[in-house]
Amino acid sequence: MITEDYLKNKINEPLENKEKLIALRKAFKTTRDRQNENKVLFPDLNERKERLKKIRDFSIGNKELLSQAIKNFEKNGFRVFYANTKKDAVDFILNEIGDEKLVVKSKSNVTKEIGLHEHLEKNGVEVIETDLGDYIIQLSTEKPAHPTGPACHLSRYDIAKIFSESFDKELEPDPLVLTKIGRQKIREYIEKSKIGITGANAICAEEGAVIIINNEGNINLVQMREKKHIIVTSIDKLYPNIEEAINMLKLCTYYATGASITSYIEIIAGISKTADIEKMLFKGMQGPGEVILVLVDNGRTEALERGYKNLFYCIGCGNCLLDCPVYYVVGNEYGYKGYLGGRGTSASYFLENSDTSLENGLFFCTTCNTCEISCPVGIGNAEYSERLREEVSSMGVLFPTHEKIMENIQKTKNPFGESIHKQIKEGNEIVYFRGCMGLYRENDIADSTIKLLEKANVSYALVDEVCCGSVALRTGDKKIAKELAKENLEKIKHTGVDTVIFSCAGCLRTFMKYYPNFQDNNLKLLHSSQYFLKLIKEGRL
Repeated sequence: MITEDYLKNKINEPLENKEKLIALRKAFKTTRDRQNENKVLFPDLNERKERLKKIRDFSIGNKELLSQAIKNFEKNGFRVFYANTKKDAVDFILNEIGDEKLVVKSKSNVTKEIGLHEHLEKNGVEVIETDLGDYIIQLSTEKPAHPTGPACHLSRYDIAKIFSESFDKELEPDPLVLTKIGRQKIREYIEKSKIGITGANAICAEEGAVIIINNEGNINLVQMREKKHIIVTSIDKLYPNIEEAINMLKLCTYYATGASITSYIEIIAGISKTADIEKMLFKGMQGPGEVILVLVDNGRTEALERGYKNLFYCIGCGNCLLDCPVYYVVGNEYGYKGYLGGRGTSASYFLENSDTSLENGLFFCTTCNTCEISCPVGIGNAEYSERLREEVSSMGVLFPTHEKIMENIQKTKNPFGESIHKQIKEGNEIVYFRGCMGLYRENDIADSTIKLLEKANVSYALVDEVCCGSVALRTGDKKIAKELAKENLEKIKHTGVDTVIFSCAGCLRTFMKYYPNFQDNNLKLLHSSQYFLKLIKEGRL
């Protein structure tokens, strides 16, 4: 059972150790600066994003397209295994490794998701990460902080300490020295291994090919191990063809690193072969003897069937993290394994279970939906977060603070449990909805808004409003939110006014998104700033 104290500690711990947060923010600023610098290289950026959204919508959950992909992969000589669960996947891979005691692998969030590394080592197989960032994380007790830059929250001093302790050799905090020794150690393992494991950024149905991108060149070395190349990816990485996948890869690179293109793009459409001697086909000329593709479902089909399709549009760029106010404060305590931030937390509900989602911050999301603005395919976590909170609340999961808030709302119709004499006023131009913060905490906001309305001689009405229901929605109690909405709508309708203004953006969002039938009441909903701009244009203010 996840406790409220446990979640508070997850928030307090990074706040007490700000050095890693500062390093993370610095890395994110560097990425954002590089994006701004290279944006000129993408004059068609918006068109590319729209194209990608349409393709993701078409491809994800498209059983016919997935069937075509599997057929073409098998035609090209791949062995394909569809893993319904993560246990199916790890058991299959362990069996494929056989008697080998060492495997090398590249960065892959899907292998993190299924716990492959831990499962293999538990069964006596040594696993070495070949991406430098992942190798640093492997040697430490740290968690990854970004999909493409897992160690970006660690400074050169942190990494020098990690390497010095791991290699029993005092190393100076020089990035060139650290990179060199990291490369040397990783290369030694690669040369010993006969089996390589990679992920895949895209699986292309038309060609029966996978595409993998990287900057370090390690993937090329991993995939060329002589015995087997095992590709582990998920069914949501599906694209109709290489052209559409390349569009995604360019956008992923730009949003992940700010660069216009990655250093290496590996397209694999089968094992290596030659027919240079008497035109007789020989397979496995320079690469592995076998290429195996493991397609992981692990709850994705259930998520799609339950209306969470957009949650799996993700291309893994991590751009949402750069702007998320929660991630800015708690860093990689917010998210699930390699799937960081709100999107990863919501996805973990299906990839793992409700407890995992709670543990990794289901109730951390502020529902601001800044992620939707940042995301190249428009994934917004707010709606999914609220829906999943409603589900866990219906299971009886309610934290003490939430219980107190809901108790206050039921007794006093506001989350603070306070009772004051509310000013009620008749008017015929607008209704001003002040909100709980304006009424009980930030009174100067409501007072200032009223002064401006009076200065412009606006005939405004004030009603005996109750909580808009935003807090109830965000704690998972949609039933109470609906009751509050009904009460507010009846009071507003009684005034006969058709325009409602709000100084609280949260109240406005709740009215616009959740209030039942407000269109039937012919209500026009505006933020106070929008209304004041209208008054300025009319010369009234």
